[in-house]
Amino acid sequence: MEKITIKAQPRTATGKGPARRMRVEGLVPANIIGSGEAKSASVVEKEIQKLIDSGIRKATLIDLELDGKSERVFVKEIQRFPHTGQIRHIDFYKVTPGKKIQTTVAIKTTGVAKGSKAGGQFEHLVHEIKVKSTPEDLTDVITIDVTGLDIGMMIKVSELPHPKSWDILVNGDPIVASCNKTKAILAAERAEKAEADAAKGKPAAKKAAKK
Repeated sequence: MEKITIKAQPRTATGKGPARRMRVEGLVPANIIGSGEAKSASVVEKEIQKLIDSGIRKATLIDLELDGKSERVFVKEIQRFPHTGQIRHIDFYKVTPGKKIQTTVAIKTTGVAKGSKAGGQFEHLVHEIKVKSTPEDLTDVITIDVTGLDIGMMIKVSELPHPKSWDILVNGDPIVASCNKTKAILAAERAEKAEADAAKGKPAAKKAAKK
């Protein structure tokens, strides 16, 4: 992942009043949680909003600079004011090198499925998965190339590229993406079979009675 760094300032005053004054000054109250403790801090609202707008994901790791030290964190929760959408509070979760964390990784596709060009219907069914990974092996997105996906083919979770150290936390082996036959293709196949049967002297299959 691309290295992302933001700066935080220590925060000693707590409560609604100090928090309100910080927001007026363009700051967002924050907590840094991890290792059995929580540190109070603040971050510049414009910087954190820019980070969010850039496409930050649940598994995106951030180097948070505080008190001359760098803490590796990810965004655990963002609270917003319901009427304005302004960031009210943000929680960062500190990670420990070598210690697995549970998070959610996005799944993106690239390319145009071969089957789509032939008239099939491409479907992207699973857009994120839960995983357990060490910070060193974590990536915030898995990208799969679907160019070679033909009609009738699929990609399952077990086929996703990922580090061997990951624990993928899903039930079964769901289909992530597939290219399926459309109603038009199925109708054409039935018509083709009926013609072939007629050519061989076989009676065409009777249509199912409508309910």
